[in-house]
Amino acid sequence: MRKRFTIVVGLIGFLSMFLNLSYAQQASDYFPAQTGFLWNYSIIPLDSLNNEVDSLKIFRIDSFAVVSSYEGKLADIVPTKTGPLQTIHSQPYSDSLFYNFDGTDGYEYFRIGSLGDFLLSLDSLMIDSSFSFLTFFKSLEDWYPVYKFAAGVNNEYTILSVDTTIGDLPLRFEFLGERLQDETINTQIGTFDCKKFLIMWKVSYLFPPPIPPVELIKTEDSLWIAQDNWVVLDIVPTNLIDLSFIGIEPFFIPGRKMEILDNITAVNKETRIPVNYLIFQNYPNPFNPSTTIKYQVPERSFVTIKVFDVLGNEVATLINEEKPVGTYEVVFEAAGLSSGIYYYRLQAGNYIETKEMILLK
Repeated sequence: MRKRFTIVVGLIGFLSMFLNLSYAQQASDYFPAQTGFLWNYSIIPLDSLNNEVDSLKIFRIDSFAVVSSYEGKLADIVPTKTGPLQTIHSQPYSDSLFYNFDGTDGYEYFRIGSLGDFLLSLDSLMIDSSFSFLTFFKSLEDWYPVYKFAAGVNNEYTILSVDTTIGDLPLRFEFLGERLQDETINTQIGTFDCKKFLIMWKVSYLFPPPIPPVELIKTEDSLWIAQDNWVVLDIVPTNLIDLSFIGIEPFFIPGRKMEILDNITAVNKETRIPVNYLIFQNYPNPFNPSTTIKYQVPERSFVTIKVFDVLGNEVATLINEEKPVGTYEVVFEAAGLSSGIYYYRLQAGNYIETKEMILLK
């Protein structure tokens, strides 16, 4: 029983990895044309009845940083980060998404990334000495044509299908797509005529022929993609998993709704007076060609914010004036600078703080 439950945990982790892949016209028409594009999203968990649990809302920021070669394709590289309202702007980007567009197909690159430790922990349980979760999922790292803009409406297509055995369970993993009927939706940033896709992961138990496979787990991810904006709405319903026929009690995989926002700001309008000096991490970071730096001062002060290259040469003065109590933002334009690491420094009275940022062209 424990072995089979652990296998199911591994399968759920596997599904979670691909649900993050984060998302007829040319496919490239639906992605922003220029680097520097910033996406702000809210992510709201869904309960067992698919009701929104607003109290657990978090946020996500994606930043179109650079176009560069990656694993054999020219990739649009998008650093991404997820976190609560209080820290989302100041925290660093924690992962990256990779997109490629070839004709009417939109590709995403699947990689294990930060889930490597989770897969190693599954391997340490020694479920099957001849099978490695890490090796298996590592073998699936590749580019996949997830979004087929020329596909017929309601025609399902196979993105990936692979058979394997874990313990005593012969399994089939399938990654499937389906282009649904186009829809017009309203968002915080406008009304869009969207291409709608349904992306599915299925795990099936393989019986000897001629008995057909029996579906164990299936997840469905609906995405609305708008021209020049990419994903503006993404909904994964809560999923009831019933594996009682192999001795595991039914359980839920929580769903979530991800929706594009104009900006990520506080819900309440209470004005908070800063109690200390502070300069936040710039966003987006990496950036091209501009980025925003937020800072706060707790008392009237003469404030300077300067930018330096890695050799310590000053390349810009952003602020050099007296500021009253408050929280402020300043935009750093780096169109004339080369790619690389730069440092920005806030000095106000006896307070000095320096942070690092990355310009990618």
